[in-house]
Amino acid sequence: MELDRDTLKEAAEEALTRPSNAMFYDDRLFTTHGAVFNWAERGDDLLEESNYLTALDLIKSAADDGRSDTEMSDEQVIDGTSGHWLVGSLRTIYVQVYEDSVMLCRECDEVALWAVSRKKYGRRRFLCESHKESWDCETERYGLPALEPIEYRPKFTAAFVVATELALALRDYPILDDSDYSEREWEAFQHAMKEAVENAQRYHYDTCEQDDRIAERFYEDESTTHRNQWCRSDDVCWSTVSEEYEAARDEYFLELATEVYRWNVLGYSPDQRELFSAA
Repeated sequence: MELDRDTLKEAAEEALTRPSNAMFYDDRLFTTHGAVFNWAERGDDLLEESNYLTALDLIKSAADDGRSDTEMSDEQVIDGTSGHWLVGSLRTIYVQVYEDSVMLCRECDEVALWAVSRKKYGRRRFLCESHKESWDCETERYGLPALEPIEYRPKFTAAFVVATELALALRDYPILDDSDYSEREWEAFQHAMKEAVENAQRYHYDTCEQDDRIAERFYEDESTTHRNQWCRSDDVCWSTVSEEYEAARDEYFLELATEVYRWNVLGYSPDQRELFSAA
């Protein structure tokens, strides 16, 4: 995606706007480094987690492109964590917006956006937007001779350009990496299934080996609801898993009882035992 300068300028202003009534541990935040992505890491939102971590990797890669070390991304990209009254722990990606080589405003430390000069001396002064307006007012008020202001075009970091591209891409499609998101969904589903099965293993007199055998039978049964209908962690129903696990347990112990009956009551010979075992 090829971004025009106006889009990047708008994104820079938004990223560098400091939230009201907030304190930050790093002086770079909202001065040189702007906020581009957030993730409430205790919110159990897999899509938000996937997008955040995918964006973090891509932004860091952009900063280190063509280098053999991570020195640039260590300086330009901050993976910050802060407390938030609503979501608890909030992680935020802060990215250096402008290159270190850009000119700063003569009157303050903000990045200059204009180059101005008097006709008499011709020396250029670099000013931010607000101080350029003050310079215009002073020029007009006192009738000072001045040259036409020139828009200064500071260079954006590659990391910030990529961050802006990713943020805009999410407006059209909500997932940055389908494969990453699918893997996280599958892992969460497997974890939820494991928890449900462990909850169903409430028979304390069953041995660990028997628990494992019954669980294997439960997972291998293709006819069960969880195999045909469930695909997300939120779909897993503990009561259904408990019923299906109990059915698998009944089948398992029925087979054990049948085997004991065959060998000890009917008195099958060793050859017959091998035959039944093969069957």
